[in-house]
Amino acid sequence: MKFLSLVIIATLGLATMASGQQEPNQKPIFGKPEKKRPNILFIFTDDQDYRMDSLSYMPNVQKYLVEQGTTYTNHYATVSVCCPSRVSLLRGQYAHNTNITHVMEPYGGYDRFNRLKLGESYLPIWLQEAGYSTNYIGKLMNGVAVHNWQNAPKGWNYQDQLLDPYTYVYNTPVFSKDGEPPVFYENAYQTDIIHGKAKAALKRLNNTEEPFFLWVSPMAPHGQFQIHSENPVNITTEPPISAKRHEKFFEDVKVPRTPNFNPDVQGKTASYFNDMPKLTDEQVDFLDHTYRRRLRALQAVDEMVGTLFEQLEEQGQLDNTYVFYSADNGYHLGHHRALAGKTTNMEEDINVPLIIRGPGIPKGAVSDLVSTHESLAPTFLALAKGEDKLPSWVDGGVMPITPALQNHPLQASTETFSVEFWSDNIAWENDENLFVPGVNTYKTLRVIGPTYDYSYAVWCTGEHELFNLKSDPYQTQNIYNQATDRFINRLDALLLVLKSCKAGSCRNPWKVLHDNAEVQSLPEALSKDQDDFYATLPKVKYDHCTGYYDYENEAPHFGDVAEANTTVQHATVINNPSKQPERVIPPQDIVDLFNLLPVPESTGHTMVDDDFESLAKPVPEQLMQTVVDWSRYGFYSYGS
Repeated sequence: MKFLSLVIIATLGLATMASGQQEPNQKPIFGKPEKKRPNILFIFTDDQDYRMDSLSYMPNVQKYLVEQGTTYTNHYATVSVCCPSRVSLLRGQYAHNTNITHVMEPYGGYDRFNRLKLGESYLPIWLQEAGYSTNYIGKLMNGVAVHNWQNAPKGWNYQDQLLDPYTYVYNTPVFSKDGEPPVFYENAYQTDIIHGKAKAALKRLNNTEEPFFLWVSPMAPHGQFQIHSENPVNITTEPPISAKRHEKFFEDVKVPRTPNFNPDVQGKTASYFNDMPKLTDEQVDFLDHTYRRRLRALQAVDEMVGTLFEQLEEQGQLDNTYVFYSADNGYHLGHHRALAGKTTNMEEDINVPLIIRGPGIPKGAVSDLVSTHESLAPTFLALAKGEDKLPSWVDGGVMPITPALQNHPLQASTETFSVEFWSDNIAWENDENLFVPGVNTYKTLRVIGPTYDYSYAVWCTGEHELFNLKSDPYQTQNIYNQATDRFINRLDALLLVLKSCKAGSCRNPWKVLHDNAEVQSLPEALSKDQDDFYATLPKVKYDHCTGYYDYENEAPHFGDVAEANTTVQHATVINNPSKQPERVIPPQDIVDLFNLLPVPESTGHTMVDDDFESLAKPVPEQLMQTVVDWSRYGFYSYGS
């Protein structure tokens, strides 16, 4: 009988395996089943504000994420513009270590990303090595274009990339899937196509045994580019375009009138902010108009959020999926008298949305945990149980978002980080003059604790800013000249380490300053017995103002904080401008080339159906075969 029982059990086991009923990632039938590792869905918008309350106008985000997950109020982008921010996230590194500091050549963009070999080791490759299916839909970074589609980014099992120069044109969506020839979707709204592709991806991934990572990156609520055929050719930006079904929404809504919105007395007192006049009534009206257009453009994103959650629930995947929602950088509209844009160190530009939902994440909670984009990749890998795939040079750490991650050995900094930028132009959007000559190069320290919250900045001009955000959350009063030397010395020392930090020194600058564990926070550093030490440290400064990162220009540095095995060396040689295109194309030909694809003013679609791929048409050969450096004609500016 015992032998017969074993035969029956073995037969049943074989039958179960043959019928496909065994769960994916389980151990053999006689072992204890191993729970499938969690899926990760990452929804990543472009230029979405946190400080102007845009999330409140997104009912599905509220229903599925805010009410069922945790909102993190202190999440930051450490470089407040698209391409550098996205590369920092993908690599888990500050921009001073990726040396992607601009949106296009010579200091940024996809070609530079490849030239520096940053795509040889980054998030999707690490996740693949950890056993995940990696998937990307939407905008990756500037420079993935109609002429270089064959050079698809590495590491993605499936990718459907938006292609320049149509990335920033809402009603002419152009994509290349898995390095195939590009197509455009006729009479379609870009976010709706991304919506359809994301829904289809979830359906496909439901049939795979391996866990998945799906990054969905709509361009909204980024502004739209326009090309004009005047002589010379003129490129401008305009506020985002919504789907036709949303174009009448929010007709009475205005930019929140916070204390730093077009103030009577300017609170920011460094560089170009000193000379900003108070905005006129006409300018304020246009900012309100821009705000409404941004909210309208986000409605199609919100519809997509609803569909993706419904799809996960229908597939039975929701309870085993982490969903992250964030944006590459923030946005300002009239704050500190500034016209529309980003690239500044004001909180509106660097404090970005972050909402997380999933196993072990508190529901309906609000957290003041301090985090940055550099720590998202390590956190994804920790959730995937693949943190051993992270290189030692990664600057970010694991965010303690679940009980299981509370004591992770690779902890992210939860008190300090720096914000950095390099530019010799001031950039406004939706204005006749996209660029205004001026200085926008700075290093900013943010140090946040239970009872303190400071923003301390050093500009290349030698000017300083200090804001106490506990008492002055809108940065209306620069208190640098009122602060004591001993207090400034502590802040400057932290910035001295962070401005050129690598790996562990980014996660714990106190350990660099103090070999022992006696100082681990700002209050501990303020002990009087530390006064002499901090008074002797060199001060953060620049030799001169530059529009790019130059390690020597930003000397002195605190000792040798570089990790020995870092893959990025401090060398000005990689700041040399790249080779220009082989031939210069007359401006009018550029206009004609761009206009080879139709750009309808609006689309009549209420939303795409599941057969949306029927709308795809081949991109003309002339577009694919003509190599164009679109940035030479005004594209990408800081509208990106």
